[in-house]
Amino acid sequence: MLRRSALRGALLLAAACFAHSAVVAQQSATLPLRQSVLDSSATPTTLTLRDVSRNDRWLGVGTRDVRWSPDGSAVYFRWNAAPRTEDDPAADPWFRVDREARAAVRVPDSLVASIPPEDVRWSRDSRVAAWASQGGVYLYDGRRPGAAPRLVVAGAQPARTVRVSADGRAVDFLMGEDLHRYDVATGSLRRMTRVVRQPADGRTEAQRWLVAQQEELLGAIREEKARERAAARHERAIAANAVQPIPLPEGAQVDEIAVSPDDAYITLSVRIPDRKRPPTLYMNYATASGYAETRQARGKVGEPRDAFRFGIVRVDPRVDPDSVSVRWLELPEAEGRPAITYGPYWNVEGTAAVIATITQDDKDLWIARLDPATGRTTIVDHQRDTAWLGGPPIQANNVRPGLIEWLPGGRLVFASERSGWSHLYLAEPDGRVRALTSGEWEVRGAQLSRDRATWLLRTSREHPADDHLYTMPAAGGALARLTTEEGRSDGVLSPDGRRVAVLYSRSDRLPDLYLRDATPDARPVRITRSGTDEYWRRRWLRPEIVTIPHPDGGVVWAGLYRPAQPDPRRPAVIYVHGGGYRQFAQRGWSVYGFSRASHYGMLNYLAQQGFTVLDFDYRGSAGYGRAYRTDIYRSMGQKDVDGAVAAARWLARAEGVDSTRIGMYGVSYGGFMTLMSLFRYPGVFAAGVSAAGVTDWAHYSDAWTSRILNLPHDDADAYRLSSPIYHAHGLADPLLIQHGLLDGNVQFQDAVRLQQRLIELEKDFEVVYYPLEEHVIAAEPALYDFQKRLTTFFRTHLLRD
Repeated sequence: MLRRSALRGALLLAAACFAHSAVVAQQSATLPLRQSVLDSSATPTTLTLRDVSRNDRWLGVGTRDVRWSPDGSAVYFRWNAAPRTEDDPAADPWFRVDREARAAVRVPDSLVASIPPEDVRWSRDSRVAAWASQGGVYLYDGRRPGAAPRLVVAGAQPARTVRVSADGRAVDFLMGEDLHRYDVATGSLRRMTRVVRQPADGRTEAQRWLVAQQEELLGAIREEKARERAAARHERAIAANAVQPIPLPEGAQVDEIAVSPDDAYITLSVRIPDRKRPPTLYMNYATASGYAETRQARGKVGEPRDAFRFGIVRVDPRVDPDSVSVRWLELPEAEGRPAITYGPYWNVEGTAAVIATITQDDKDLWIARLDPATGRTTIVDHQRDTAWLGGPPIQANNVRPGLIEWLPGGRLVFASERSGWSHLYLAEPDGRVRALTSGEWEVRGAQLSRDRATWLLRTSREHPADDHLYTMPAAGGALARLTTEEGRSDGVLSPDGRRVAVLYSRSDRLPDLYLRDATPDARPVRITRSGTDEYWRRRWLRPEIVTIPHPDGGVVWAGLYRPAQPDPRRPAVIYVHGGGYRQFAQRGWSVYGFSRASHYGMLNYLAQQGFTVLDFDYRGSAGYGRAYRTDIYRSMGQKDVDGAVAAARWLARAEGVDSTRIGMYGVSYGGFMTLMSLFRYPGVFAAGVSAAGVTDWAHYSDAWTSRILNLPHDDADAYRLSSPIYHAHGLADPLLIQHGLLDGNVQFQDAVRLQQRLIELEKDFEVVYYPLEEHVIAAEPALYDFQKRLTTFFRTHLLRD
């Protein structure tokens, strides 16, 4: 445990590693005078149950949303100098620090909309950039003296999917379902496409026959129709800005529309919703009206899915709309399987494009060259996983393909887990593919410099619990390590590739911003110091990252919190994280969207109460390669639970914990793990608390569940093996079930069905429901009740005499 003297030494050591500018420091809004963290006269205070039940912002607000200005002169970031628990995080101010890290200043609210997002689009020469912000289109034209971002389009509908032409003369964007173009030189705006719905022909066969007969027999009708067609052709021919019609079937929704670099072809991605898919309904009982109200959530796994189509249209705005046809692309290799196609991704020269097609069962991904004139495709790479594709940065958010980047000369870089670890690969124009990175570690993030000469990589090369930054030549070569401090380092390259904005955190330090050169020997300059006075006054443990033998011969990873003063009865608690594919045994501050105070704070609180605590990365978690990730395929609650049992036995063997005083708790997947551990291994855990736990995977979402367990009507055995409700007969130990009634993710129905099953099995258990809470308990009164009941439950069953 860090005491003030040790803390002072740690900070003096950090001062030797980091150069300092005029650091902007955080303080509690309730404390007018800041107490220095180096003030050794102050005695750190222990955490209370109230502390770990409060809104996160009492700890402080870490730096986030880091990005460079388009001209590379400054870095923007989101932060709050004096956070309050009642503040809306979405209202946190923006700050700006100059490139040389001399001073950070707050950005006026009037200029916030012009701050570029992460997905800025550039011209080929990197002098013109555009993006969408707050519904409008912003333009940066570096060819103009004193250039600054400016709002160029503000329409009635929000703009999206912004692209800049290779020569920087035009900006294309979607507004509604149609493509629009802004001319940079003249400032003019024109509509490029017009979606035309094709309603189903509701006429009978007899009606259609009579229409054809009238035109065949009566010349007056033929002449009238000919005049109408001639007038329409004339109108299109003289139109100054004719609009390309895009015929779509009734019900189809436009996701993306783009024009090829030569303006000869339009590509479009559409979604056709399945109207037969029933939603999941749940109730809100504590409403303002006094009447119970119905809410609607996503459908369950195995229900009908939306269909997706990728089409190509030859540009000819003067053609008769009735004669426009969309060439719908069918990748032959997909063999008619439901799939989604993304792209096209055009090369630097604008002469070639690739698409990425992934099957909806997430088992196959093809990257293929596309000839828009013929619709023919040529496979560049095929990735297949008999479980499911994944791993950073192969798939973004488990939905679409991740990294696809072109280098000059027609060379394509993509990510693949083919070696068992996420790495970068380069495809040459002649079809040869070679690895750019390799080894039993992950490339967790990759950014290509604007000149497409250098990669900034975030990797686990040194240790799975640390994220370090490296640079690497674009076409491969030696990796140059930039960061050395243990923890999590993420970075953003400046537009010229010479500077890096680094977001660094440690398990006991909030994320802070540093600026440095993109060279290994550069000294980082610190910009922010996050953490309120209250945060620095508390004692915080840094977990030791440990490996635990798994029964199958492998290992599992965990963060170990040793109490400074263990309870003489030697109790322990295993915390199991939610989210499935996530990593919690990490030396950095968590990047996941949940309450840090109630997680990290609670683990510290339990340790301060004398419990040994293990933050457990079960098999199926992120950070450890493909084999670790897919160990739960068709069998959730098996190898992951076997690892939890091994962890409990390891605690008794290696840490001297009393094997009869080990508890387990978790939220979401962690709640599911708690249920399965108690049900499958009675007697191993003295007590378990399941919060918002999945009890039957057949009732969870399609996108997440079907990747791991396939479909329930096709693979019922996998669902029976993996769902706690089928194993409930094994319950023999104390169990507390906690669930929010407004949970739209793991619905309250999950808890109700398990409760009825346990009642019918005549099992003893406890239940607490929270009327106004969703998937994660968030409101402070409810969270305090949640933490208090959890702590009381463990004290009752783990500290019994």
